Amino acid sequence: MLGGAEEVGANSCYLNIDGTGIIVDAGIHPRDRTEKAFPAVDMIGDRETDVLLITHAHADHLGGLPYVMRRFPHLRPIMTHATRDLSHITLHNGARLLRSDIADHVPREWLEFYNRDAIELLRYAFEAIRYDEPLTFRGYRGRSDVTAKFHWAGHILGSAGIGLSCKGLNIMHTGDVQFEHQTVIPKATFPRHHVDVLITEATNGSEDSMPSIGEESKRLAAFINSISERNGSILIPCFALGKMQEMLVLLYSMMRRGSIPNLPIHTGGMGIRISKIYDQYCYSDPMRRPGFEVSDVAQESIQRGELHNGAYLKTPSIVLASSGMLNTGTISYNLALQWMTRPKFGIAFIGYQHPSTPGYQLLHSTMKTPFDLASLRATRSCEIGRFRFSAHSSREGLVSFAQDVSPSTVVIMHGEPDACDDLALEIRDRLPGARIIVPRLGTVYNIGKEQDHISVE
Repeated sequence: MLGGAEEVGANSCYLNIDGTGIIVDAGIHPRDRTEKAFPAVDMIGDRETDVLLITHAHADHLGGLPYVMRRFPHLRPIMTHATRDLSHITLHNGARLLRSDIADHVPREWLEFYNRDAIELLRYAFEAIRYDEPLTFRGYRGRSDVTAKFHWAGHILGSAGIGLSCKGLNIMHTGDVQFEHQTVIPKATFPRHHVDVLITEATNGSEDSMPSIGEESKRLAAFINSISERNGSILIPCFALGKMQEMLVLLYSMMRRGSIPNLPIHTGGMGIRISKIYDQYCYSDPMRRPGFEVSDVAQESIQRGELHNGAYLKTPSIVLASSGMLNTGTISYNLALQWMTRPKFGIAFIGYQHPSTPGYQLLHSTMKTPFDLASLRATRSCEIGRFRFSAHSSREGLVSFAQDVSPSTVVIMHGEPDACDDLALEIRDRLPGARIIVPRLGTVYNIGKEQDHISVE
């Protein structure tokens, strides 16, 4: 693991399969702004590097790609068509944030490939692959062909789990996966045949059960109705890629059913451009409602210059704004400062809040009691609601998949330490004969079949 070992960080995994070097994902850490923000590619040493496979376009899986490609310019970057198109938005946005947040903490040359022209040149090298279409390659020093297949992961548009096979050895890397339907995106369709090695995420590994979309929709509707009935507005901080599109369509459906009033919906930032890419794939990629375009949901545009006097501060409205964790300087953070002073207003948190973020601090604050919000000493008067609309599988979903594919070795990554440990214990109970690895950053593990003379680390 070059990142994402016992954390949701700069996710990246290096595999050497019979002499072919494969890197799966090249993420940027969502919070760390030191040299640890990037995948630890120095740990690869002089091992082979041939192919870079990207599971999806979230920054913690894609944002470190310019850094990795600067170190290994000969790599073949391969991803789905939708991820390739989304990368145009997410890489440029991530580069802008990096140049402002991290430039003083790392050597300048580390960011050489993060200017606009360099990113566009890099994107010319991206290879796009269709779902379930085999791609065979062999590295410069590879001793055998390796075949890769990208499978629909049900996480966001373009997301994929990656199957790798070589001389009878089968490896499955889940990436970020959801085995239940969301509002826009249908559940994962991974093959359920036996694999020798399963590399699985563990985001929700500590949670015994997850609420259904139907259950949470009812709770969210009650919250929205309570706030709007007293002429207040609702702020929903959310990630621009994936969560904003899911919430837009969910709110639209709730209004159509009469569960909530027909309030104006305000959105802004790169989420609007991402929604247009969702619409481009509304027929070609799996969708709950093929042909439905997210952009058809009526929306008002948030203007950064009007955050202190927007229409949503005067008329009951719903505002979807990034970032999902209220990172300082973002639209959601600045709007939250406005919301906190208004007793009739409400903020609905719909996803995980890391303890280090302003979102976590606000979510766990007490009404009219001073608390620390980033660098501010603040007090809130508005209502807070907590809901769970996860794009990641439940622990039961991950364990059920592991049982179906019955791996000899399970590698657990992309989760906080407790989540990884809890998932490991549950899989051990269900698959008592499996070798379970909760990997450490940079540690080498041999997962090959020695009897078949296949070297895999």
